[in-house]
Formats: sequence, structure tokens, C-alpha cells
Amino acid sequence: MVQRVIPLAGGRNFRDLGGYTTTDGHRVRWGRVFRSGVMSYLTDHDHDYLRPMGIRTICDFRTLRERRREPIRWGSAHPDILEWDYDAHGVSLRAYLTGTDFSPEIARSTMCTLYRRIPILFRTQYAALFDRLACGYLPLVFNCSAGKDRTGMAAALLLSSLGVPREQIMADYVLTDSVVDLEKEMFAHSKGSVALGDDHSYLQSVGHESRTPLLKALPEYLDAGFDQIEMDHGSVADFIRDVLGVSGEKLLRLRDHLLEA
Repeated sequence: MVQRVIPLAGGRNFRDLGGYTTTDGHRVRWGRVFRSGVMSYLTDHDHDYLRPMGIRTICDFRTLRERRREPIRWGSAHPDILEWDYDAHGVSLRAYLTGTDFSPEIARSTMCTLYRRIPILFRTQYAALFDRLACGYLPLVFNCSAGKDRTGMAAALLLSSLGVPREQIMADYVLTDSVVDLEKEMFAHSKGSVALGDDHSYLQSVGHESRTPLLKALPEYLDAGFDQIEMDHGSVADFIRDVLGVSGEKLLRLRDHLLEA
């Protein structure tokens, strides 16, 4: 049975990207590519549920310290895990915020700034994701900590490359807010990494109203990322082709693997 949200007791925002329709009448295949947050708290029952899916590849967008703090636990299966070590400063919200006395408006503006930078900051990781998908190393899961920002932009770029219209891409993005309560997750796993990475405790110390926009998947955030891409590269398609290296034959292979005939 196909379903958008995978029912995992210890999962976080684990979702199938199948079922979305493209502008030329195709549909994204179910059970081929998934998006997720941290996968450290999967239960034995979750492992039993996931095993028949046959996940071959995991692309983990988290920093080294995030991975050490909350390592992936995948039961007895051994998928190929892609990981990268990079400077976390550019993707930590703490780098953009000063003090604890900031408003919800400042929080939203900060998130828009972050989203404007994510596509370029993660071009290496996103290019590798597209490469693995085009080579057919499927089924594949890509993830970060919350499964919202780094993962959300990756999902948006992937669906764009497949020809899924913007309204469906946005619907997938904002679905996070219906699937996971990130504030609850933050306090449930106080040593984990949600949004702020190495300075996680900072997010717990600010007021609830100001903190909330940092934990939401608001449409203006993804719009800011797309706007910056279009400003700098002409179009999202041009960015995917020129920066992520997905053009010609690779794009055809990607669509062949991920779209129904």
C-alpha cells in the first residue's frame, strides 16, 4: 500500500515523494525516493517495517557533529550512506541571530536569508544526490536533522527537475508542519540537533513566539530560495543543469528511474 507519510514510531518526517504529477502527464513513482529527518530513534518495529522497502542509499546532509550526536540506526540492513564534512557556520541559524531578544518577524527574515543560501552551500551534496538517483541507486532516502530545511530544498529541487509544478512542490514542503511537531521533538531529544546544529541549546532559550517561525515550513522560506536561484542563475532548471550538473542524458536517466511510463 502506497502512502505519503511512512508510519514509524521513532521516525521524524519520513515521507515518500511518489505520487506527484508532472506538467507533461507523468507521475513520480512510489517507493523510489524518500525524505526524512534524523533516523536515530527508529524502533525494532520500524526496522521491520522498512526492511521490505530495500533502501539501498542514504544521503545524510548533516554535519559530522550532528551525525555523531544522533547516528543513523538502520537495524540489520546496511545501505550505502553518503556523508559530508563541511563548515556548519553557514547553515546554523545561530550564525544569523544575535542575542535572545528577537521578534517573530526577525525570525522569519532570518529563515528567508538561510534559504537564499542553502542551494549554493549544499551544491556538492545536492549534485551527489542527483548523481546517485540518475545512476539508479534506489530506493534512496535523503535526510537532515528536522527533515525541513536542507532536506526541504533538496526535495523541491528534485521535484522541479522531474517537472512537478510549483504548487505541488510547495504542498510537499509545507506538509512538514502537519507531519512533525519540531518543538516537541526539540525538547524530547534535548541533546539532539534541530535547526541550530551545534548550538542547539540556544533555540531552547528564546521565547516560544520567536522560536516558532524557526521551526515551521512557511511558504515564504522556499519562495526565497527559489527567488535567489532565479535571480542568480536565470531559472531553477538552469541551476539544476549548470550548478548541479544534471543535463542531457543524466536528466533523462533520472526521469526514467523516477517517473512512471
